[in-house]
Amino acid sequence: MFPASYQTTLRTHLSETQYLTLQLLLLLLQAHRQVKLSVVASVFPQPIQYQSRKRNLQRFLALPKLTLKVLWFPLLKYWVRQVQTGRGLNRDQRRRLRTLKHHKHGYWILAIDRTEWKGRNIFMVSVVWGTHALPVYWELLGQVGNSDLKTQQRLLKTALPMFKSYPVLVLGDREFHSPKLAAWLDKREVSFALRQKKALHFQTEPEGGYRVLRELGFKPGQSRFYQGILCNKGDGLGPFNLAVYWKRKYRQQGPKEPWYILTNLPNLAQALAVYRCRWGIEQLFKDCKTGGYHLEDAKVNDTRFLALVLLIALAYSSATMHGQQMKHLGVDQYAGRIQEHHDKTPRQSDFSLGLYGQRWIYAMELWADWALQLIALKPHKQRYFQRGFYALSLIQQAL
Repeated sequence: MFPASYQTTLRTHLSETQYLTLQLLLLLLQAHRQVKLSVVASVFPQPIQYQSRKRNLQRFLALPKLTLKVLWFPLLKYWVRQVQTGRGLNRDQRRRLRTLKHHKHGYWILAIDRTEWKGRNIFMVSVVWGTHALPVYWELLGQVGNSDLKTQQRLLKTALPMFKSYPVLVLGDREFHSPKLAAWLDKREVSFALRQKKALHFQTEPEGGYRVLRELGFKPGQSRFYQGILCNKGDGLGPFNLAVYWKRKYRQQGPKEPWYILTNLPNLAQALAVYRCRWGIEQLFKDCKTGGYHLEDAKVNDTRFLALVLLIALAYSSATMHGQQMKHLGVDQYAGRIQEHHDKTPRQSDFSLGLYGQRWIYAMELWADWALQLIALKPHKQRYFQRGFYALSLIQQAL
């Protein structure tokens, strides 16, 4: 189930009982796509009463070792170093990693966002990986609503060292519109693309006055790139660049307002290209909720809730990278719906592709006797079955 790097880290910090419990929980998460404790306890493979299984899992989720610093950060640092350098890998693995590298723009792209799950306000830092994003750091906020500048800086201070010595770019939506955050990132030599509100005041010339975005009169189909601007009247923060883009309407349908993106990237095309990657964190939230593990159904205290998010991070990252490797090996058509010629986007994400691939493996192993009996009754399909068994072996190797 676990890659070698996962096994080394987890066995170092967990007892054998805790390690096996964690492994079984992750298998159940992948198979049932559900983290609700009552559901997981009902299928947990231990021959004791249901209430005893539930209490056993409650005690496990309260373990002090189930934290980001103990279990997740070492795995993340190893994975970043592995992808960046390919050290310790054979030739085929290095070639595979080169094709999977997500930072096609030359950066490790970090997307920051905040979401609410059943009254819990959680701040998430993620790294964009393909069309999705993988969790990096998360924290429950003590208040409802938007995060403030100090909170944003504190959380980024924890996440940025994971990518030390590598070029990093931070993406944020309008909640993170503060030019002070942009100046803080720029001082640390971190690239950024932060969407702004239309009330932003900026100055294009040293002797000119400040202008307000809402008064510039942009229309659908227009774009512009301002260089060397100063922000915040009185503070003079900058110089930054400002990308403005309003997508053209099609059949009277289109966005109601343009993108205003404050950035230190050098041109409009690059600013727009990297900001579009921010959608990956929205996909991550969807996969954690109704599109994947149904985290909103979990009714546990904050300690166990954060432990469940950690389990999801382990399972989600494993499934996503497994799906990408399946694509590279050319066996994705055996696990799910592949992209058809008229589709602009894949019909299945890497995450769901990895999940279905693992579930297919479990099904073939669980009902192997019946499956082999069915195969024996179809001798005219032997050639296709042989190809399928070969694909199954490749999917298992990719785990």
